[in-house]
Amino acid sequence: MPQPITAALPMGVSATGAVDVKAVARLDTEGKTVSQVFSDLSRALYKTELEPEWLCPANMLDDANEAVYGARHSRLWPESFAYDRISVSVCTGNSEGWIIHVDWISRRPPVDAIERTYAVMPLLRAKVFSSDHAWTLARVIARLLDAA
Repeated sequence: MPQPITAALPMGVSATGAVDVKAVARLDTEGKTVSQVFSDLSRALYKTELEPEWLCPANMLDDANEAVYGARHSRLWPESFAYDRISVSVCTGNSEGWIIHVDWISRRPPVDAIERTYAVMPLLRAKVFSSDHAWTLARVIARLLDAA
């Protein structure tokens, strides 16, 4: 008797190709650098067969100017605090496809009692060619990184 198709499929992928986001295990990011989380995320996405065209740290050249280019590869992955969070979002690419952004949103100390300001630090970027793939991948990345 032949083996059921689902036995050969990676975690969270059904026989119809749909991804069960809740079946995807979260990554442990505690004490890891952006580069280490990037490597772990790449391996996890490979197992779900949802690999993007590319996935990379937002600061591709590891430039020291984090305010402009994003987190350096050696920076520790941000920890969760009351007002800080990891955000996963999707937007259209400049020429074709869709870009998935993984950013760290942190609250800056208020200038006055009324105003709250936030800073956005890019962490990772991924590219795919279809909107369905982009939104599915964004949901899986958000689950893996326990992001909002």
